[in-house]
Amino acid sequence: MLSIPLLAAAILATPVAIPSAPDSLRPFTVRLRGVVGAEAFQCGQSYRDIGTSKATMTASDFRFYVHNVRLVTTAGDTVRVALAKDAPWQDGEVALVDFEDGTGPCANGTPDTRSEVTVMAPAGSYRGVAMTLGVPFARNHGDLAAQGPPLSLSRLFWSWNGGYKFLRVDMRATQGDSAAAGWVVHLGSTGCTGDAGAKAPTSCAQPNRAEVRLPGFDPSTDVIVADLAALLSRSDVRRNQPQTALGCMSAPNDADCGGLFASLGLAHPAGTGRDTPPFFRTMKAGAVRAAQGAGR
Repeated sequence: MLSIPLLAAAILATPVAIPSAPDSLRPFTVRLRGVVGAEAFQCGQSYRDIGTSKATMTASDFRFYVHNVRLVTTAGDTVRVALAKDAPWQDGEVALVDFEDGTGPCANGTPDTRSEVTVMAPAGSYRGVAMTLGVPFARNHGDLAAQGPPLSLSRLFWSWNGGYKFLRVDMRATQGDSAAAGWVVHLGSTGCTGDAGAKAPTSCAQPNRAEVRLPGFDPSTDVIVADLAALLSRSDVRRNQPQTALGCMSAPNDADCGGLFASLGLAHPAGTGRDTPPFFRTMKAGAVRAAQGAGR
């Protein structure tokens, strides 16, 4: 669970609409960086001391969807902003953040990367950001072939029933001179059911959309860091719970998901507690060593 001061949590809890004519809105860029601890994420690079077994990890995918972005003004008002339409990364409602570049072990990915989300908001000063990790229910279940970007990627889609993989991280991990073992993080909705003959589910028992709230975030100077070392800190990426999917594919009976869900602020029967390091945090732009470019 993300640690948030009570006052900041209260500010972010109830978004308010600030009336503005369309021509009074201006673009704001929410910048993100993929990191592994103190190092920038790169396809093909190996990272040591990952998870509870202190394994060496090489990732082959690192992408996620966000929506429902909100900015908090210096006066404490929460503004629900619109995503700018910027194909193929944003369609006005959902944005894709993509840190893999299709090279080396990421060969199944795409060459272009994206490390920012552009929103349209009233002019002003902002000191906080919130967003939802995932795809909204109304757009999460349907025919992939009928979707435009950024929801047209087959590698981020399970099925009409399961919907999309909100977060996809694929990796291989070694320990000492042992052989590399595969491990994945595929976050998405589970337990989705519908009426007989329905073309899409009517509900999901575990929606698994993570709320990200970062008070103090200044879009002019700060970046949101997505840290794989923090996400995996309570997981053993060298082992897999028997009789379950590889790594974590969001099942409530998979103990391998406990630490990951805690890092994302999501409930899980095997959750590891509120002291689990959060996946997302805020840093000053210059503090991210060897930060990857915007990738536009």
